[in-house]
Amino acid sequence: MTSILGFDLGGTRLKSAVVKPDGALAHTGFDSTRCDFDQILGRFERRIEELLEAAGSGCAGIGIAVPGLTESEFGVRRLPGKLIGLEGFPLVDHLETRFGLPVRCLADGGAAVLAEAVHGAAAGLDDVVGFTLGTGVGSGVVIGGRPLRSEHLGAGMQLGHLVIRSEGPTCLCGSRGCAETLVSADAVAARLHEHLERGVPCIWRDRWNNDRKDLGFPAVIDGAARGDRVCGEILHDFRRDLAALVVSAAHAFYPSMVVIGGGAIEAAEAFLPAVQEYVDRYVFVHPPDRRIPVVPARLGSRAGVLGAALHLAQSVELEFAA
Repeated sequence: MTSILGFDLGGTRLKSAVVKPDGALAHTGFDSTRCDFDQILGRFERRIEELLEAAGSGCAGIGIAVPGLTESEFGVRRLPGKLIGLEGFPLVDHLETRFGLPVRCLADGGAAVLAEAVHGAAAGLDDVVGFTLGTGVGSGVVIGGRPLRSEHLGAGMQLGHLVIRSEGPTCLCGSRGCAETLVSADAVAARLHEHLERGVPCIWRDRWNNDRKDLGFPAVIDGAARGDRVCGEILHDFRRDLAALVVSAAHAFYPSMVVIGGGAIEAAEAFLPAVQEYVDRYVFVHPPDRRIPVVPARLGSRAGVLGAALHLAQSVELEFAA
C-alpha cells in the first residue's frame, strides 16, 4: 500500500509520521527544533531515513508543513524572527537530491485546513477557511478541495496578518494590529502579563509572583469564568477580534465552513459561541439566511503532518484519500 512521509516543522518540534491513504499515522515521532538550523536539518534527514525504512518500498514522497511564506516546490521564502536558517533555504531541492523522492512544502496553516477538509471537521466540503491559534495565527484556504494557490501565494495564506486594529501592537511582519498580535494564544497571555506587571488587581497575582510562565491562555479563560475583571475584559476583546477576523476571511473567500484549531481551541466553549453569534450577525452573504458555521478542529496535533502528506499527493496527482 502506498504511503507518504509527513512532517510538521515548527519552532519547538518536528512532528513526523508515515501517513496511510485512510489518514492513519504510523511510526509517529517528535524531534526538538530548539537548536541551530544545521542540527535541525540533520535530525530531519535522520528521521526521513528511519521512516523510509519503516515504510518499505511503497513510499510515494515527502510532504512538509512549514511556517512562513511558502513555495511548494522550494520551501520557506520569508520567515522573520523564527527558525533562523530556514528562510531562503532550498529545502525541497535539498531533500529531493538527498533521497530521490518528490518533496513538497505547504504553509502549516494550509496543511491543517487541508487535513480538516479531507479527514476532519469539514470532511466533504470543498471550500474551507481555517485558523490555528497558538504562538501565532496560522491560516489556510481550501478552494475546490485544494489549497488556494497562485503565482504569488505559493501554496498558503497569511490571514494571521490581516489588520484587525490599525492602532494595535506592532507585529513581526512590520505592520500594526495584525490578527496575530491580538488573537494568538500567546498574544492573549501577553495581555494578562502586561496587566499583572503593572500591578492591576487580578486573582492570579500570587501565581504571577511565584511562576510567571504558569500563566498562559488557559489562565485567562479560567480567570474569566471565576469572574475576574481583568481576565473578563481580555476574553471579551479576544472574542471580538477573533470574530472580526473570521468575518473578514468570510468576506474574502465565502467558504462553506470556518475551522479553528490550535491550543486555544481546548477552551472553545468559552469563545466560539460568541464568535458564531457575531459572524451570523455581520457576515454579508447571499442568500441572507445562509450560515457559515465556525467549528472546532478535530484532528489536533495530527493535522499538519496529515495535511502535508495530502498536499504531496495532490501535487503529484496521486489518489491518496481512501
